Amino acid sequence: MRRLLYLILMILTFAFQSNAQKKWTLEECINYALENNIQVKQSQLLSESDKVTALQSKLGTLPTVNGSVSHNYNWGRNIDPTSNTYTDEQTQSNSFALTSSIDIFNGFQKLNTIRQSESNYKASRYELEKMKNDIALRIAQAYMQILFNKEQLEISLNQVNISQLQIERTKKLVEAGTLARGSLLDIQAQGALEEANLVAAQNQLDLSYLDLVQLLDLKSVNDFDITKPDIKVENEVTLIPTNQIYAYSSTVMPEIKSAEFRLESSYRGLAIARSYRYPSLSLSGYYGSNYADNFLDYTNPKSISVFNNMPTNYTLPSTGEAIVQKVTSYEFEKMSFKDQLDKNLSKSLRFSLNIPIFNGYQVNAGVKKAKLNALNAEYNLQLTKNQLLKNIEQAYADAQGAFKSYKASQKAVASYQEAFNYTQQKFDVGMINSIDYNDAKNKLVKAESDLLKAKFNFVFKKIVLDFYQGNPLTLSK
Repeated sequence: MRRLLYLILMILTFAFQSNAQKKWTLEECINYALENNIQVKQSQLLSESDKVTALQSKLGTLPTVNGSVSHNYNWGRNIDPTSNTYTDEQTQSNSFALTSSIDIFNGFQKLNTIRQSESNYKASRYELEKMKNDIALRIAQAYMQILFNKEQLEISLNQVNISQLQIERTKKLVEAGTLARGSLLDIQAQGALEEANLVAAQNQLDLSYLDLVQLLDLKSVNDFDITKPDIKVENEVTLIPTNQIYAYSSTVMPEIKSAEFRLESSYRGLAIARSYRYPSLSLSGYYGSNYADNFLDYTNPKSISVFNNMPTNYTLPSTGEAIVQKVTSYEFEKMSFKDQLDKNLSKSLRFSLNIPIFNGYQVNAGVKKAKLNALNAEYNLQLTKNQLLKNIEQAYADAQGAFKSYKASQKAVASYQEAFNYTQQKFDVGMINSIDYNDAKNKLVKAESDLLKAKFNFVFKKIVLDFYQGNPLTLSK
C-alpha cells in the first residue's frame, strides 16, 4: 500500500511540475528544431557553398586581370635585364606588369557551367527543405508518442486505482466469509501486476520525452513538457484519394524538385563534356615595364673626354711605326626611375586558337561518363517519384486501417466495459471467482490500449497525408 501511494504521489508530483512550467506546442517544437538543429545548419552551409560556386561561375565569364611586381638582386656574370647584355656588376632591378585574358569562344563551356551551378544551387536548397521536412515529421511522431504514452499512463493509473478499491472490497468479503481467501490473493497479485504496468508506462513516457528532447538538441529533459491538445476523431472520415494527393505533392515536394534540378545539372554536365570537342579562341594582353639601377641614359652624356695619340696594336708595315688614334670617351648619367618606366614600356596583344585533335580518348570518355551520369539522374528522379507515391499510398492505407481499427476498438471497449461492470457486480456478491474477474478486467485494459493505439496511429497518418497536400504539421485543427 505504501509503495502504491508513493508511486501515485510521484506521478502526481511530475504532473504538477509539468503544469507549472512552460509547455511546448508541436509547432514550437518544429520551429525550434529547424532553427537550431546541427544537421540543418550543416545543410545550410552546403547550400551557401553552392551559391558561392554559382556566383563564381557567372563572374568567370569576365576577363581576368592580374598585376605583378618583382625586385631582383644580381651579382657575378648575369644578363642585364634592361640592356640584355652580359655584365659582371652587381645590379638591382624591378619589373612591373599587368596581364589580362578572356575566352572568346570555348564551345559554350562557361555558359553551361553557369547553368549547371545554378541547378546545383537550387537542388541543394530543395535538399535542405527535404531535410527540414524529415526532421519535422520525426518531431511530430515523437510528439505524438508522448501524447500516446501520457494517455497510456492514465489508463494504467486508473486500473491501479480500480484494483486497489477492489482489493479493499475483497478484504471485507473475505472477512465476512463471503469469499475465500484465495480470491483476495488473486486480486492482490493482479494489483501488483498493474502497479508494475504503471511503472513501465511511466518509464515509456520518460523515454519518449527523452527522444523528443534529443531531437530538439535541448540540454535537459527536466524542464521540458508539451501541451496536450484535445484530439478527437470524427465518426466519419473522408480521405482524399492517393492519386489526387500525389498529383499535387509531386509538383511541390522538395525531394522531387531536387531530383529534377540534379537531372538538369547532369544535362549541363553532358554539354560541358561535349564542349571540349570544339576549338577554343582566347585573347590575352600584356602591359609592363622595368627598371635597373645601372641603366644609363645614352641620350644625355654627362661629360665628353677626347684623348689624342692613343696607341693601338697596329704598326705601319713599311716603317714599323706604331699607329695611334684619337679616342672620344663619354660619361652618361643613370636614367631616372620614371624615365626608365617610360622608355622600357612593353605592350602585347595575342590571340590563341586551340584545336583539339587527339588527346588520349579523354574527351570521348568524359562524354560517355556524362551520358551515364545523366541516365542515372533520370533513374534517380523516377525512384524519388516512386518512393513519394509509395509513402503516400502507405500513409493512406495506414490511415484507413487505423480508422477501421479505431471504430472496431470503440465497439470492443464499450462491450468489454459493460461485460466488466457485470462481472464486477457478480464478483462482489461472490457469484464468480477472481480468475474470471481478472480475465474480464484484462480484456478491458487491452481493448482500451488498442483503442488508444488506433486513435493516435490514425491521427498521425492523417497529419502525414495533410502534409503531403501542402498543409503544415499541426494538431490545432
